[in-house]
Amino acid sequence: MKVPGSVKSISFMSLFLNMSMTIVFSYFAIYQHDVLHLDLSKIGFLEGLVNLLSYLTRLLSGYLSDVLCNRKILIIIGSIFILISRPLISHCDKLLSLFGARTLERLGNGLQSTPRDALVSDWTDKKNHHMCFGFKASMAYIGSVIGAILASCLFYYFRDFQKVFWCSCIPAAIAVFIVIFFVKNKYKYSNTTIIPNITKKNTQSQKIINNRIKIKDITKLGKSYWLLLAVSILYSIAQISESMCLIYINRSKSIDLCIIPLFFAIFNIGNSLSCYLCGIIANKLKRIESIFIFGIYVLIISDVLFVLCYANLFTAVLAMFLLGVYLGIANSTFVSSISNALPRELVGTGLGIYNLSIALALLVSNTMFGIIGDNTPVITQFCVSIIVGSVALILILIYQEMKNR
Repeated sequence: MKVPGSVKSISFMSLFLNMSMTIVFSYFAIYQHDVLHLDLSKIGFLEGLVNLLSYLTRLLSGYLSDVLCNRKILIIIGSIFILISRPLISHCDKLLSLFGARTLERLGNGLQSTPRDALVSDWTDKKNHHMCFGFKASMAYIGSVIGAILASCLFYYFRDFQKVFWCSCIPAAIAVFIVIFFVKNKYKYSNTTIIPNITKKNTQSQKIINNRIKIKDITKLGKSYWLLLAVSILYSIAQISESMCLIYINRSKSIDLCIIPLFFAIFNIGNSLSCYLCGIIANKLKRIESIFIFGIYVLIISDVLFVLCYANLFTAVLAMFLLGVYLGIANSTFVSSISNALPRELVGTGLGIYNLSIALALLVSNTMFGIIGDNTPVITQFCVSIIVGSVALILILIYQEMKNR
């Protein structure tokens, strides 16, 4: 099974965007905590709030991509927003300017994210659906690994957070170039229908889809969609953000700041491997919920290792790796499973609702774990994570039972 050309282009665009984001993100939480002196609850709430704005944009962009029948233009605009935010972030020295720059970046990410996933869905069929989503997610996280390594090298050279943030402009500009010149729409607009965007390399006839999406069409999404959505929400709430984990490792271990991004690189290696492998395995499994169950066990082991990382540096490395594996399972299999369960004409809208729900879950999760981290022993955070993950496991078993009926 081959990955379509446009899916490859989207994947490389995601690689460079994630590279840019990771150069900033590797040090951003520590910059807020150590330089701007924000406590964990404020960092968590700010991160959750800007992500909520991002996912609200994802909901709108998903709907617009279905109605306008032009996913590419939304991806271009979003990528340009991300590029513009880079020099703004490098000059942040107060909370208000920080919030503004991060908001612009997250809005850009939200604007391009849902149309990007919907476009991947457009270019794939059921035989290679999971594999293509896994390939795209894997390439994105390979970009994150490269970005983390670059961040480490740049900080070693400059010893200046803001100069490191400036360097993130370069991969963001490359991503904009790729999406403009190499990414193509699968369908084009014609009166009230979507018809195939046929080229010499794409002569296969496609089903004509009505693009007049109505609010009442949400009722057509199906029970499986809503149950999968509930499971994915709990998956998101259960995960302590990688930003919090990096601050925790920095607190618990006396290591050079140059080393911190390497923990993020390890996180993304686990993420990338699990994304691609889960994409391949999911195509062969009759019961994809087995992967979700495996993910919960990985989360629990990761939580236990984080508690033990005071005693041993290796446990911190392994904990970050397993946290990446857990998030990779969520990012690859949930998006592909949910999009595969949707009617073709509602893919963008369904993914938009999914992304909005995940945003609200992340706002709750980041704020909750931030407050817990400021006011209780560290072990409490990970115990709460295990409890929420266990509830997700119960819902997965219910979903499995529904499918067996």
